[in-house]
Order: sequence, then structure tokens, then C-alpha cells
Amino acid sequence: MIHQHEPLPWRAIVRGVMLVTGMTFLAGMLLAALGITPKIDPGMYPLLALLVGGISVAVALHITDTTRPACLAAMGIGIWLFSGIAVLVGVQSLAGWFQSSFSIAATMLLGRLLLGTLNELPVQSSYAPIVRSMTQTRRTG
Repeated sequence: MIHQHEPLPWRAIVRGVMLVTGMTFLAGMLLAALGITPKIDPGMYPLLALLVGGISVAVALHITDTTRPACLAAMGIGIWLFSGIAVLVGVQSLAGWFQSSFSIAATMLLGRLLLGTLNELPVQSSYAPIVRSMTQTRRTG
């Protein structure tokens, strides 16, 4: 069990930020290659971006094995700060960068929810042993 007063695993958090950023960048390039852009498809693009971001967060959380709420928040803040590079190079406005915090928060929450569904073990029916024994061949001899 992890105690709440343990220090945050900063290397894992930085690795998670880099994983999420890289995966979403590659997915964005793939979507653009497929012709799905915010200008062409303004209804579908945000949903696909949210789904791709959520999947990349789930993968990063799984790889880094950091699921504590403090780690999730630190990773989200790291992604948000890293996305601030777009403001520095003039691709995004400062107001747009602040507004992106809502989508980053939603992406982080979706990724955590997806991770929870990916890590759950399948529920086995109480009839499974009976069915298994019935399907096995019996040898008499």
C-alpha cells in the first residue's frame, strides 16, 4: 500500500508527460494524414482528440505505474505546462492555452477511467467449472 506522504515519482511523471505528448502528437499527425482536422470536421475532431488523448494517458499511466491522484494531477499539470510551448512559438494564444486546461483535465480523467477498465479482471461465472468439465472428453478404458 502506498502511503500519502511518500514523495512523488518525478521520473515516472516526466516519462508519462513525454509519452502522452508524443503519442498525441503522432495521433494528430495520423488524423491529419487521414484528412480529419478541426477545420474540415469540427464535430468529430474534438471527440477523436479526446479519445486519443484518453488512450494515451491510460497507456502512460499503465507503463509508468503511477495511478495516485497526486501523480495524475502532476502529470496533467506537466502536460499543460509542456503545451505552453505553443504559446512561446506563436501557434496558440495565451487565452487558448488557459482554455486548454479544461480539455487536458477531461483527457486525464478519461485516461484514468480507461485504465481502470483495462486493468479489471474479467468476471468469471460460477458455472464456468461445470461447463469446462462438461466440454472435456472422457476416456474410458
